[in-house]
Amino acid sequence: MGSLRLPAWAAASSASASSRGFPSFAAAAAASPEWPAARRRGRGHAPLARPRCAPPPSAASASASSLGAGRLRVGTELEWLWDCRGGIGGGGGRDYAREMEVAVRVVQVACTLCQRVQESLLHPSGGAGGSVHSKLDCSPVTVADWGVQAIVSWLLSDSLHDESISIVAEEDDQTLSSSDGAALLESVVAAVNGCLVEAPKYGLRSPEKELKAHDVLQAIRKCSSTGGPKGRFWVLDPVDGTLGFVRGDQYAIALALIEDGEVILGVLGCPNYPMKKEWLNYHQKYYRLMYNAAPPPSGSWHKGCVMYAQKGCGQAWMQPLVHDFGKLDWHHPREIQVSSISDPVSATFCEPVEKANSSHSFTAGLAHSVGLRKQPLRVYSMVKYAAIARGDAEIFMKFARAGYKEKIWDHAAGVVIIQEAGGVVTDAGGRPLDFSRGVYLEGLDRGIIACSGALLHRRILDAVDASWNSSTL
Repeated sequence: MGSLRLPAWAAASSASASSRGFPSFAAAAAASPEWPAARRRGRGHAPLARPRCAPPPSAASASASSLGAGRLRVGTELEWLWDCRGGIGGGGGRDYAREMEVAVRVVQVACTLCQRVQESLLHPSGGAGGSVHSKLDCSPVTVADWGVQAIVSWLLSDSLHDESISIVAEEDDQTLSSSDGAALLESVVAAVNGCLVEAPKYGLRSPEKELKAHDVLQAIRKCSSTGGPKGRFWVLDPVDGTLGFVRGDQYAIALALIEDGEVILGVLGCPNYPMKKEWLNYHQKYYRLMYNAAPPPSGSWHKGCVMYAQKGCGQAWMQPLVHDFGKLDWHHPREIQVSSISDPVSATFCEPVEKANSSHSFTAGLAHSVGLRKQPLRVYSMVKYAAIARGDAEIFMKFARAGYKEKIWDHAAGVVIIQEAGGVVTDAGGRPLDFSRGVYLEGLDRGIIACSGALLHRRILDAVDASWNSSTL
């Protein structure tokens, strides 16, 4: 079995992980996760299921050892933990345990890659891995964008045993494959291998040998589906909010599963999301200053999470990052619910930070007409969806400027998580967002409105109708 030769920076990251108490690869392969004794139902408890044929530790250890250190394949010895077969809409009645667990684990790996790359951007030491590049549309892109896309593509294909897996994603390989992209491609390959070698820590399988440049490019190219009304495909935004990412602020990794035009599963990785909602109002640099001045208790969950939900379950969940805690915690996820606030005076509304493709003046007018009095919470990326699902805000409004078209990867995961947490997401005409018409949200009526409850949602819709004709969008 081939051994992995880690690039220097990736090896250093791995050593750092070990120093924080992460298990060795051999231990990760041999040690089975601790599974709950019985499924728990009801509010406040995760929908976890007892494995139907979990072997005793000795048998599990022997079986894992036969796979070789660092080669543990999810589901080989143990059944899937996730069990939610709600009866509402597309996901109802079907078992998506395999897809949900793989998706959560894959996003956890992606969060680790992003945290490492963001650290290299904030504290550069030379090399292409710590620099920001521009796409043809002049938007920023980093090693993390391509690295996450390659990792998600490879891990989904491997874990679900589907070489022809269909993925709609934001990035292509044009820049990396160009004559000027050799150094950048080398950095992407190093980042990918540096995380894939640790895949067993997340309950996933590592490659038999490290991926080469052509393997990484092929994984990125696989994400070329155009979606549509029929069949199954995954939707990925590898780094949603790249501008926030390069500035050391909020960003998200967003992964969703769509079947026949309906969003079935959604997973959001939010590595910088603070557990104290008041910190959402501050740039991450101030958070880091306060963290250094008054560190939280050792082992406390102070920031970073992965949120996930399945259509029809009526529940959404949040777990801490493996990168920060050293293990995947299916035992103690927190159920997340939207806020119960229905009075506009007490409500908080979110909007994009940048004005390039959104009208702050129009949303400000709407907020005033509805009676919202708090300053808007301007947050990068789908973290806005996360804030509503977790009850840290009540309203998200986005009205794109003329000519801008919303992409499905910017919304799919966040929409299903808010809905299952108890919220409402529609266009400004009150219609559900349509994910069945390709890579764009075609037919969108004016804008997108997400609310914690029906009352606030209705008020916003009415305000849009009253104000639209006089707008300058």
